[in-house]
Formats: sequence, structure tokens, C-alpha cells
Amino acid sequence: MPMEPKTPRRDWKYRWGRLRKQLPNYLFILPHFFLFALFLLWPIVNGLRISLYDWKIMVKVQQPVGLANYVYLLTKDPLWWKVLKNTAYFAVLTATANTIFSLLIAVAIKQDFRGRDFFRVVFYIPVILSVSVMGIIAQRVFDPQLGLLNYFIVDVFNGPRIQWLGTAQSVIPSLSLATVWWTFGFPMLVFLAGLQTIPEGIYEAAKIDGAGPVQTFFEITLPLITPTMLFVVVTQFISHMQVFGQPLIMTNGGPGHESRTVLMYLYQTAWTYFRFGYASAIAVGLAVVMIVVTLLQFRLLRSRGEL
Repeated sequence: MPMEPKTPRRDWKYRWGRLRKQLPNYLFILPHFFLFALFLLWPIVNGLRISLYDWKIMVKVQQPVGLANYVYLLTKDPLWWKVLKNTAYFAVLTATANTIFSLLIAVAIKQDFRGRDFFRVVFYIPVILSVSVMGIIAQRVFDPQLGLLNYFIVDVFNGPRIQWLGTAQSVIPSLSLATVWWTFGFPMLVFLAGLQTIPEGIYEAAKIDGAGPVQTFFEITLPLITPTMLFVVVTQFISHMQVFGQPLIMTNGGPGHESRTVLMYLYQTAWTYFRFGYASAIAVGLAVVMIVVTLLQFRLLRSRGEL
């Protein structure tokens, strides 16, 4: 028996019925979408617009400059490339160290031993500190005269006194080390959650087959937590590319410009020199770099997971 063709009226009733069923779902997400549009989407769009102007405060009619801010950023501003290099070096160093260290700690505290919960709490505690507190603590530790590190190196082991935050070679690694101590608790918990999804039967079967701890880690654990690894690596890189508080408090960008980061340069450009158009171009440039590197990370880690 041939089906009766849908009339416009019946089609409208069908669509309205589906909309009524889905309406509560849309109402639930409406507050979040409103806040997302107000505090994230609109600033992004407005920042892109401002980057095309020589934007100044208290001026009603702004002077458009087109892509001049971007041309100057890419071709005539050596400090941009310097701070981008510093930021990328810090982000790669910190994200790599954080990922490796937090994974090893997560594997260790996943084991069943007395006091396991105590160590989980202790390892996570630094995460709850503010960046100001962490920066002040790190300053005391890395102080060349009275710092804790140089006390052991110089007074206990009779080694040389090291200017941890005073030389171009050591300042970024020192900032990275302090940041790893401060932030590794979060990726540790993420890895711990990922490790707990691996069935224990797989490890028992590997143990029966004669696999040792190292072989088990590389042949079972790492392949099965690839999605977790992808999440940690990407989020760590994005987070540390936006580093601001640590170098501002610990070194103020010194010595010279050796620890000045992109966000410090952006902040100074906007709120010291009031060049809001150029500062917006810096923000767009940083966002483009993070997006490109993140896509490369997704592609690399996904291709490795498929092998």
C-alpha cells in the first residue's frame, strides 16, 4: 500500500513535536551558552576586530590599519620572536617533564601499599597554592645566597654557587622545575584515573607469560592510556604556553628578556604603552601558534595510537 505523502502541515507538526521534546535540553544549556558567548566568544571576536585598528582609549573613532599590526609583528619586531621562543621553550620543557613525572608518580601510587592515600594527598597539595604563593616559595628556594638549593650544593656538598634565576642558561629550566612541582598533581590524577580503567586481568596474564614491570609498562600500560596521554599532553602544552605569573613574580622577565613570555609582552604592550591594537595582534599570534601545535599533537599521538 503506497505511503501517504507528507503535507506541509503534517511536516510542520512533526518538526514542532520534535522541537517540543528537545526544548528542555536547549533550556538547560542556555545559561552556559549565554555566559560562553558573553565572556569568551564576544571577547575573541572583539579582539580580532581591535587587532585591525590602532586602538586607543577614550577615542570615539578608532583609526583602522588593516593588517599593519600583523606585518609589524612578523617582520619588524624581534622581541616578539624572542618572547615566543622563550614561551615555546618553557612550554615544551614543562609539558614534557610534567607528563613523564606525573605518569611515573601515578603508576607508583596506583600500587597497593600502606599509606597510598596519604601520598596521593601530599602530591596533590601544591596544586591548590596560588601562583603568588608558589612564586614566593620558589624565589626562596632558588635564591643564590640564602636559597635551599644552594645551601645543599655549597654548604653541604662544597659545590659551586649557582645563579638559578640569574643566567640565560638556567632561568627557563628553573622556572620549569618550579612549575612542575606546582602543577604535576592534576595530570597525576588524570593518569591515575586512566590507569584504573585498565583491567587487572591483563596485567595478571602478562605476569604469567613472564613479562617484567618495565616490559608491562611499555607494552601494556602506555598503549592503553594513549587517549589519556593525548589529553594530558595537549592541555599541558596549552596551559604552559599561557605562562604569566611565575616569570612575573620570580624574575620579572629577566635577566634581560631571557624569561619574558608572550603574555608578559602582551600585558606590557597593552597596559604600559596602551597599544591595544598591537596587543590584540600578539594575542591572535599566540592563539594561532597554539592551535597549529595542538593539531600537530593530535595527529602525531593519534597516528601512534593506531600503529
